[in-house]
Amino acid sequence: MSLPQTAGIKRPAEMDTEATRRMIANPAMAAAARMAAGQERKPRAPLPPPHVLEALVPDSPAFTELVRMEAKLDWTLLRKKAEINDALGRSSRIKRALRVFVSNTAHDQAWQEGGKEVDTDSGAGVAGWVLRIEGRMLDTGNNRLDKTKRKLSTFLRSLVVEFDHRESPTFPEGNVVEWHPRADQAPLDAFEVLRRGDTNVKCRIVMHIAHSPERYKVLAPLSELISVREGSRAEIMAAVWQFIKAAGAQDKEDSTMVRPVGGLEKVFPHGSEGVQFHQIPELVTRCLAHPDPVVIPYTIRVDKEANVSPQCFDIPIEIEDPLKSRMAQIVQQFEGPTGSEIVALENKVGELAYFARDLKQKRDFLESFAASPHAFIHNWLAAQARDLDQMLGYQIGAPGANGASVREEDLRRSDMFTLPWVDEAITVYEQQRRM
Repeated sequence: MSLPQTAGIKRPAEMDTEATRRMIANPAMAAAARMAAGQERKPRAPLPPPHVLEALVPDSPAFTELVRMEAKLDWTLLRKKAEINDALGRSSRIKRALRVFVSNTAHDQAWQEGGKEVDTDSGAGVAGWVLRIEGRMLDTGNNRLDKTKRKLSTFLRSLVVEFDHRESPTFPEGNVVEWHPRADQAPLDAFEVLRRGDTNVKCRIVMHIAHSPERYKVLAPLSELISVREGSRAEIMAAVWQFIKAAGAQDKEDSTMVRPVGGLEKVFPHGSEGVQFHQIPELVTRCLAHPDPVVIPYTIRVDKEANVSPQCFDIPIEIEDPLKSRMAQIVQQFEGPTGSEIVALENKVGELAYFARDLKQKRDFLESFAASPHAFIHNWLAAQARDLDQMLGYQIGAPGANGASVREEDLRRSDMFTLPWVDEAITVYEQQRRM
């Protein structure tokens, strides 16, 4: 009698029949053999439920309580992580004030005593002055917010200083000084401009503020429609959508169309009967510009050693809540080394739990055999017979699909299992288990 050939399954020539039988009887040995052969290890099954663990280890109430605490802690951490991610997704802006101070000092002027001799080669002793621009963020009285100290340059996109009556060739440095941030430059809390001269000079300090997110100035006629002069792109688009709903500009039959009503004809292309919704952002962008810079006038005086502007200038700014950076760090800790350590510990706990399950199964096996050897052997042989019937395609005592069958009388003889078809049956059975 022979079993039908299975397509795509080759019988290994080096297979040891006795070793294969031992692997079938001991699944742990089969798993170790597969790992030794370099086969991919299947992912570990999840941790058994608490009631199963309690049945496996009834004498360890501390472990059961620890499992309950772990489940409660995991639920709390997941809830907090979800809340933090939700908070990080929302815009949280804080209004602060940036105070700017302007001053200048004079050196080597004719009226100053102890003036140095002028060195025409190095320029030492030539009358000059130093313009200083510094700024800091005002405290709010909130310790959590005031802990974060940012330097002046981090709030600027560019800084331009324009001087009057300092044209070439009298003053080769020029009358315009510009500063732009560089990636390799450290943050600065003040700017100094050194120039030569012995007369008072008027200047204009132009500061372009770096907003985050970027803010825009809304040009007419869109600013007149939505009553917004300046804002972020999201705020401006929200105001445009509110205006479209209030004016009833959305077509009732085709909801993807916006009609030029309520003043929108000033923004839409001339003669247009309507635009698609996806074209609205492009039309809005045409009405946006960079916000106006902050301009500070100042007169540099050289008739005294130090001159400080009698006014300070407060610039309103919006910054991200410093708490969000701390929240982002907490979320990263879940996925960083701490999270990896927690996962490794959970895997270790799972391995120990399944090791305890295996030990319990072995103990139950031996206890059953010790309690009633005759009944245990009878039940064990019946279980082995069912497995054998499955391996043979349920052909014991019944005709098979190809007309073959296995008689139960033949199974009682030991020489039945030394026939060549046994090796093939074991190979087919192992392949089916792996699929």
